[in-house]
Amino acid sequence: MIFLLWEKIKELEEKKKEIEEKISNLEKLLNELPSGHLEAKQISGKTYYYLRYWEDGKLKSKYIGKDPKDIEIKLKESQEIRNQLSILKQEKEKIDRILLRIMKILTENLSS
Repeated sequence: MIFLLWEKIKELEEKKKEIEEKISNLEKLLNELPSGHLEAKQISGKTYYYLRYWEDGKLKSKYIGKDPKDIEIKLKESQEIRNQLSILKQEKEKIDRILLRIMKILTENLSS
């Protein structure tokens, strides 16, 4: 029984390591993508686009131009990566809690 428990611990730790690597890779990708949202302004009947984002506690604007397609794609990709990161971080926390419970049980049983 203890052998099976150790195998499960090993399996969980490997899964946790894989998740941590995925998180690290996604965070690197996320750092290369813009964050914030697009804002359109009408000036003299023409539409101009700005990227609005927070930096150092201040709301900033960056002029994008008249065609926001490229930045829209990058913002969508950024949001998808954020969603993936959220799911992976929840999985990692779940594995951490399981490992902690297993270690607590083992410690209690070994000390008795």
